[in-house]
Amino acid sequence: MHQVKIVAHYGEPIIVDQCEKCGGIWFDESELFRAKQGEAEKIEVLNTEILRIPSPIENSNLICPRDQTAMHRFTDKYFPQDIILVRCPSCHGIWLNRGIFTKYQQFRQELMRPKKKSPQDERLEESIAQLIASYESRNSTGTLRRLGEFLSTPINVGDTPDVGSIAGVALTILLTILRVFIFKS
Repeated sequence: MHQVKIVAHYGEPIIVDQCEKCGGIWFDESELFRAKQGEAEKIEVLNTEILRIPSPIENSNLICPRDQTAMHRFTDKYFPQDIILVRCPSCHGIWLNRGIFTKYQQFRQELMRPKKKSPQDERLEESIAQLIASYESRNSTGTLRRLGEFLSTPINVGDTPDVGSIAGVALTILLTILRVFIFKS
């Protein structure tokens, strides 16, 4: 394996190890997640000659290059299903076969694209805007009434908004409004 330099999100250098034979990459703990978008294309250059040569797995028991611990394959719900991750349970390093780093970064880029708002998201945003307007008008009774209506509205499982976006913001706003009322009392 030889060392390859990539860049983290904030320009910090990261040194990863890449196999000269198969092109696989070893990431020490958290290096994979800190890698700046686009770094995969720099180190996973397509070499058609290498792709034509089969690379048989000599040993199905993969050993960590750092601490010689047996590594385990695992899946993660935040990764595409076709990405096979091999991780060391001791040092938490991750091994990616050739081309998988590029797939991972493409997947991550796709997740960062803005998603179209659902009707449920739009209704939730409208309710939050009404709560904020009521609060800003200094109408504490009206705000508490609207907040009570909002919190007592049942949520159908199929109508659940994307928790990572709108619902998280809504909960933060609601908690802030509640704190203001509690501290005013």
